[in-house]
Amino acid sequence: MRRTDVLVVGAGPAGIALSIYLRRAGTDFLLLEKGAPGGKLLEVASIENYPGFPGGSGVDLALLMNEQLSSLGIEPVQDELRTLERTEDGLFLAKGEKESYLAKVAIVATGLTNAPGIPGEKEFLHKGVSYCATCDGPLYKGKDVAIIGHGERALEEALYLAPLARKLYFLLDQEEEGSLLEGLRGRKNVEILRGWPVRIEGEGSVSALLVEAEAQEMRLPVSAVFPLSGTKSATAFLSPLPLRLEKGFVPVDETLMSEIPGLFAIGDVRASRLRQAITAASDGALCSLFVRNYLRRAS
Repeated sequence: MRRTDVLVVGAGPAGIALSIYLRRAGTDFLLLEKGAPGGKLLEVASIENYPGFPGGSGVDLALLMNEQLSSLGIEPVQDELRTLERTEDGLFLAKGEKESYLAKVAIVATGLTNAPGIPGEKEFLHKGVSYCATCDGPLYKGKDVAIIGHGERALEEALYLAPLARKLYFLLDQEEEGSLLEGLRGRKNVEILRGWPVRIEGEGSVSALLVEAEAQEMRLPVSAVFPLSGTKSATAFLSPLPLRLEKGFVPVDETLMSEIPGLFAIGDVRASRLRQAITAASDGALCSLFVRNYLRRAS
């Protein structure tokens, strides 16, 4: 079992920024990551709104972040967390696939996870398939696009895309009502369909989405598809804790701490209105201060 003061779970922009600040402050910590560092950046085709980054793919930005980790001697521990529990003496016991970890503070920076299920979704990733409209939407300005999903996030992404797209198909895979949906209905270039995606088609890049709607199969000619119905927060490992979630996300206070003392949440996994690389990195920087203050009070 490995012991540390701070366990950071997830090496996306939030976890990376936090780790940089913790290392510079001399705080004892471990950065845990099940895959390649970068998180959702690895699924973003183009980033043009991150200060100091003149433009490129999410992978390009993730590589730069990883280089900075290496320059500081930070080596993420490759392990997938299965459960996070609280011990009787108030510590956090994290059980990974390879090892277990004991920490005074745990920080959840696991972001969002996808459950690809549409034929063609994996094949056309970065070739017209994206999981972030606010990231990749400008690439398809003046083109026909489709969003698949439901809930507040899908609706907000659709509202962002609508002014950019020539035509936006919003495919509802569940019943949905509310003011956001009414806002979409008022736009002439938006068509709301209730149905299920069948297949994403194209040659080299996305050219169409086949859907089953209105009791028939329809072929929507689109240049991009945003499948958001399978996107959710990566919080399954928190199930042993008495933690209340908000629509699957971790609610936090102004110090980014959850209702469980010593458990913080940063980045896309926390309940928030905007999920971008820059807001995740900001969370990481702020959290470093709050975590160090918590450790001082607890000692």
